[in-house]
Amino acid sequence: MPDTMTAPGDASARRSATAGLVRPLGTSANPGVRLAEIAHEAKLNLRGELADPGFGAAVSGALGLDLPARPGVAAGDGVAALWLGPTEWLVVGGVDREADLAARLQGALAGRHAAVTNVTDNWTVIALAGPKALDVLAKGCPLDLHPRSFPAGSVAQSMVGQADVVLHRTDDADGAPRLRVYVRRSFAQYLWDWLADGALEYGVGEG
Repeated sequence: MPDTMTAPGDASARRSATAGLVRPLGTSANPGVRLAEIAHEAKLNLRGELADPGFGAAVSGALGLDLPARPGVAAGDGVAALWLGPTEWLVVGGVDREADLAARLQGALAGRHAAVTNVTDNWTVIALAGPKALDVLAKGCPLDLHPRSFPAGSVAQSMVGQADVVLHRTDDADGAPRLRVYVRRSFAQYLWDWLADGALEYGVGEG
């Protein structure tokens, strides 16, 4: 699913979680780390039981994908489902699609033991990329982020510094590290500054 990136303070878009709160990044010609906020992307918390075959079928019909049954991500046409636990997923989609996705899921799951909660405004996403992206995360994340343990497509809940996050590794076509770091909106400024500070020794830029 393509990322819609908005640099902090971009006045052409509605206010992002980091707009006006974070300092500008450096202007290194070849930064080892790149940061960007992915603003206003639809995010829905979905809970249900995959043991109920009707639940999985209903979600598949609504979203065009099969929910992952283990840590990872399933992608469909402009929408993805990130595994958060045996009965919980984060459904993410394009900008301003939360109402549409919620309506489709709620209609498909009507009468079933399931819950759909719009968390679009509770969370934001910071894109972290570049050859030194994993080195920065390693300074404050307890996960083993080596590709053999956390390859592209992996999803995990963890900590970065003092912030609870959801990490989704996507990587670029050439295999260069790229991650989507989901964080609560109230911690967006903290996490942005933490990542920017950790990247200073490698050179940091936007993108």
